[in-house]
Amino acid sequence: MQGHGSARNQYLATFCVNLLSLSYGFVCGWTSPSIPVLQSAETPLVSGPITTDQGSWIGAALCVGGFLGNVVSGWMADRYGRKLTACLAAIPQIISWIMVIIATNPYYLMVMRFLAGFSGGVCFMVIPMFIGEIAEDRIRGLLSSTLVFTCNAGILIMYILGDLFPYKTIPWILLAFPVLFLACFSFIPDTPFYLMQQNNYTKSENALLFYRGYRYGTQQVSNEFKLELMNLKGQFREEKQPVAAEDKLSWQDLVTPHARKAFLIGICLMAFNQFCGCFAMLNYTATVFAESGSSLSANMSAIVIGTIQMFGSTFSTVLVERAGRKLLLIISGAGIATGLSIFSGFSYAKSLGHDVTAFNWLPLVCFSFVIFIASMGVLTLPFVVLAEVMPQKIKGFAITSCMAVLWVFAFVAIKYFSTLFDVLGMHGTLLLFALCSLAGTVFVATVVPETKGKSFDAIAKLMGAKKL
Repeated sequence: MQGHGSARNQYLATFCVNLLSLSYGFVCGWTSPSIPVLQSAETPLVSGPITTDQGSWIGAALCVGGFLGNVVSGWMADRYGRKLTACLAAIPQIISWIMVIIATNPYYLMVMRFLAGFSGGVCFMVIPMFIGEIAEDRIRGLLSSTLVFTCNAGILIMYILGDLFPYKTIPWILLAFPVLFLACFSFIPDTPFYLMQQNNYTKSENALLFYRGYRYGTQQVSNEFKLELMNLKGQFREEKQPVAAEDKLSWQDLVTPHARKAFLIGICLMAFNQFCGCFAMLNYTATVFAESGSSLSANMSAIVIGTIQMFGSTFSTVLVERAGRKLLLIISGAGIATGLSIFSGFSYAKSLGHDVTAFNWLPLVCFSFVIFIASMGVLTLPFVVLAEVMPQKIKGFAITSCMAVLWVFAFVAIKYFSTLFDVLGMHGTLLLFALCSLAGTVFVATVVPETKGKSFDAIAKLMGAKKL
């Protein structure tokens, strides 16, 4: 007699692990309502209001931590397991919110953002790994898409809390979430694949039973479960085989025509993702709207933007297999360039002293459009394309390297965002981002191949490889 499993525990585990990405989203959105308070005369810091440069370092410290977390997360996941690595990533988040509570000067907040960034760097490497190893093929795409959704939800919730509660109250509320994650995730087993790697065959089989909805020790399982367990053991036996010399990663593997073009595409898409300006502006949403003279309050405008971003990223998951990656990236990039150009024109007219009162709705509409269209493509799809264009042999190393480069680009964009505001003005900064978006769109149209519905062999041929 065969038993029938259930995907319930896969959804449960995905919900629990994404409490960590939700908590990281709070950190990403924290600067928007907090920096204006810290720069005001009502600052809670004993040292007094922070300077523009200090504010930029508080914002950018997130990326320094993210870079480090990205670099060590793969080693941590293999050494300590996916579950323990995720749990360890929650500890810096707990410490970071405690530092906000006790902060007396901006240096506390810089360290806070660094620690939270480290957690984010680990989070964005280990959560996809965890979900990918527990999910059935039929729901893997759906479960994997929850990472970006929950992070965006965290940003939105942070914007709402920033409008409803005082600065000092917010960290007490948010401190509960990484603690809740640890409490919930402690009951979830590690992935069957990792446990098999550790020679824990019984634990691996029990974990697979859990994730497929069976009771521990049951013998009444489906044929599909038996086949999956057999494949898991076979995959592990292959992993234990000595690596042949020709299969080891070498410098020659990194300089093949396919690899060079893939690295070019990967790095340029990471630059497109950051220098379109959307992530930087999301960190300073309230400041952008305060400077623009929007008809809505700065914090309320930020809430609207957070909502738009969340729905835009959800819309992207629906369209990506229908419209294709390349077309969505082109539409997204062109839309960002158009929206930011119009926003820049409004800001320039305002700076010249023209009466733009009748158009005070324009900043919110333009920014909402930009974030929505960016969430459909430029903010989400570069990572999909990156995983598809890289040669299989170098994929792990290449993706880690490109993600590290992304954190460097994010640091530059966030650190110098306020400096650009001071030097170029709001209109000049927006126009610069629009030009970067236009350049990225041209690059995608001329260099990036369409990968929708293509096998890795077909993609390799498009990339100039003779064979994979």
